[in-house]
Amino acid sequence: MAILNVTPDSFSDGGRFCSADSAAEEGARYADLGAVIVDVGGESTRPKGSAYGEGATEVPSNEEIARVLPVISSLRRSRPSLPISIDTRRTEVARAALDAGADVVNVVTGLAVADDLLGLIARRGAALVLNHCRGTPSTTFEESSFRDVAREVASDLAAARTRAISSGIPPEKIFLDPGFGFGKKPDENFALLAHLADLAPPGTPLVAGASRKAFLGAIAGRPPSDRLPESLAAAATAARASTTHPVFLRVHDVEETLRFLAALARAQA
Repeated sequence: MAILNVTPDSFSDGGRFCSADSAAEEGARYADLGAVIVDVGGESTRPKGSAYGEGATEVPSNEEIARVLPVISSLRRSRPSLPISIDTRRTEVARAALDAGADVVNVVTGLAVADDLLGLIARRGAALVLNHCRGTPSTTFEESSFRDVAREVASDLAAARTRAISSGIPPEKIFLDPGFGFGKKPDENFALLAHLADLAPPGTPLVAGASRKAFLGAIAGRPPSDRLPESLAAAATAARASTTHPVFLRVHDVEETLRFLAALARAQA
């Protein structure tokens, strides 16, 4: 699941693209390399906390739409069969993205998805990613405290999944993401990574978005753009859950991760 941020302020790669066409071209390149989903985001969800200070500033819906819509439209034209995800928590943004050809809605505040957004996803037959984040990115570290992080995250995600199913979204179209970095301490993130397969019943699709996250940077003290070795280690650990679950690795370094996974698969054959 290739990350395609079209924001000026994402924690790792904000401001990379000077135009919607250049962003769409990069998304198409990711698909040609072998990414199975391209995840387009128009609002940074960098959380408020010790790693990122005050976190990201919220943007108005119309600005978020203006950022993502041309990219999704261009990418849909150039790659008609490519699954495209819109990374948003707003119903109006999701609606515009689905109208433009998106297939998946990736909701960072997946424990409290708006009723109208769940209804929209159900009516459109789209897939849904539920990301574990207590509160919002700006409040999650204030609202989060865990005694047994794997058990509690699994319980929270199960409740969110049940609510989504009751809204009419088929179970097989609901992906669960443990929300690395959102309200979790470094050791808690590593515990979630190690217990990824235990966070949902077998067969439930999982999304692991550990790429370049701050808890990986805590190992070597490297900035986000220099966390590839740690991100690949996280990918290898998350891949172990693929014996019981479909696992989508949400990554920045698409080519490097695909090459790594190909070698890993060959070594384990």
